[in-house]
Amino acid sequence: MTTNQNPPIYTGDIAEQHIDPSKEYSAENQELVFSAEQNSIWAELFAGIHQPYLLEHLCQEYINGLALLELDPYKIPTVAHLNERITSRTGWRIERTAIRYTLADDWYKKFAQRIFLITDYLRTRDQIEFTPEPDMFHDIFGHLPFLTQEFYARIEDKFAPAYMNATQAEREVIKRLAWYSTEFGLVMENNRIKVFGAGIISGRAELANTVMEFYRLGRDNVIDYSKDVFKQLQENFLANEQDVYRIIDGVNELHQKGQMSSGEQGWNVVRALYEKLGISRAGYFGGEVILAPFSVETISKIPKTVYAFNPMFFVAESLEQMDAVLDSFLKPIALRNEK
Repeated sequence: MTTNQNPPIYTGDIAEQHIDPSKEYSAENQELVFSAEQNSIWAELFAGIHQPYLLEHLCQEYINGLALLELDPYKIPTVAHLNERITSRTGWRIERTAIRYTLADDWYKKFAQRIFLITDYLRTRDQIEFTPEPDMFHDIFGHLPFLTQEFYARIEDKFAPAYMNATQAEREVIKRLAWYSTEFGLVMENNRIKVFGAGIISGRAELANTVMEFYRLGRDNVIDYSKDVFKQLQENFLANEQDVYRIIDGVNELHQKGQMSSGEQGWNVVRALYEKLGISRAGYFGGEVILAPFSVETISKIPKTVYAFNPMFFVAESLEQMDAVLDSFLKPIALRNEK
């Protein structure tokens, strides 16, 4: 937790909380009465993303799950409503918590019980476009449609057994794999790049910026969408691999000096880094984010997650390929002590 009086605003520092442990997951937290203002914010968030020009870029698993979850566009759902539509399908259940950001150790203890936590916090109206903290709209609208889907539930089932059995260094990689798959992952579908990660789906600015990057790659002749898109993505990554790793090293260096220590703010951080490294912001590097093939090797090099700054998004060739890549790292750790 940053203790500076004036931390850089672009890091999205999570507000410190002091909660009585007995109240963190209490029964009293489960069904809450939300104000008219909170339901109004929910409705605005829902309407802002539930638009055809954005929904067409979301993967089919999400679209299927959103229909099954039957969310009210105008009202925050109850926990009972969510569990009625999730538990019978995948065995997962939802639990509300007063914690605004659950630490990984506690998060995966709940995951081991097939419990997905949703916070009781909702972003304020001035954070409609983006919130650094994962609020209940992110939790519910971003993640929970997927939890009606067996495939997604199986992916989530992989993380806790590995995390609980992992070394500290392995845990850092596991957190990054989760971040760049279920939070900010992309996946190929019918030769199109589709959004898979809940962090992109639930953030209007994140989603719009990601969609714009898809179009930019075509506009700047980086990718010809009439040909094999994933193959071209791999070729672009391999051709620019040395500079990609220089950028990753630069981001890591900023982290080592303090949370993204820089005189710049927001996406100006990455622009300043490119300039410092002498990397032209054109072609493959012409957007606000680099798209790279989904791989443990590259993801493990990325520094700790940054709420207002994701230097790269990773694209899986398919959901099956994402599943296989996750298995390649997580399964041996989960089975390590079994006799």
